[in-house]
Amino acid sequence: MQWYQALLVIKTFNSNSPITVGELANQLMIRHHSAAELVSRLEAGKLVRRESDSDDRRKSLLVITAAGERRLADLAAVHLEHLRAVEDSFLKPFKVPATSLGSPDALQAEP
Repeated sequence: MQWYQALLVIKTFNSNSPITVGELANQLMIRHHSAAELVSRLEAGKLVRRESDSDDRRKSLLVITAAGERRLADLAAVHLEHLRAVEDSFLKPFKVPATSLGSPDALQAEP
């Protein structure tokens, strides 16, 4: 699960440059050294690669690899399938009985 979360953050990080290990740690709400270990495991699995920051050589920039992209897509499909399977039980507390709504027009959202 943590690999999936890390790949998702690395892929979707909203910046002009790739995410750093420190920024990944902040996004995952884990300690820097834990993020560095996680990145090492992702790198060993060839899911991400580290690149040196040309402006600050102390920083490692994280880039998702093609294998990481495929793994992320596979995991996302599995999670989507699971969400669809549990959709009714998840949404049940939010459903309002039709009798309390009156007419079908009451179901439409107000502007």
